[in-house]
Amino acid sequence: MAIGVPLVEAVLGNLTELDRPVEAVDELELTSEERERAHLRARSKGNRELIISLPRGEELHDGDVVYIEDGVAVVVAAAPEDVLEVSPRTPREWALAAYQLGNLHRPARFLPDAILTPYDRPAAEMLRALGMATRRVRRGFVGERCRALTHHGPGHLHSDEPDG
Repeated sequence: MAIGVPLVEAVLGNLTELDRPVEAVDELELTSEERERAHLRARSKGNRELIISLPRGEELHDGDVVYIEDGVAVVVAAAPEDVLEVSPRTPREWALAAYQLGNLHRPARFLPDAILTPYDRPAAEMLRALGMATRRVRRGFVGERCRALTHHGPGHLHSDEPDG
């Protein structure tokens, strides 16, 4: 670790639920790929450098407080990314969209009213051909992430996702 660079080994909580007083917020803007990594070095918008080393399998979420210094909370902010927003209208469309994105091995994040995936023209055209409402937007790639599971015999399910 570099001298004077704080080491973050745990999330302190979400900004909306923090029980410590905070006078100001310093954003640590990270892409979805960076938020999924357990280990990284990053610099906030306020020029605070941090070394992040989280436990295996843990990821950062939009709004997570990772560091507090002199009343300033360093808060994770999902960086805007080029994503396809799929807005299924029926249970059937939800199933079709999830199936097709999974079949294409597309990363997906699930929101109450939409599915997000990194923008890809062929995926967008395929979903539109199925009658899905889609739009290309720049926004944080956020939402619930489902990990692929594999079956290795009775009672043995494992994540196919690499650990941090």
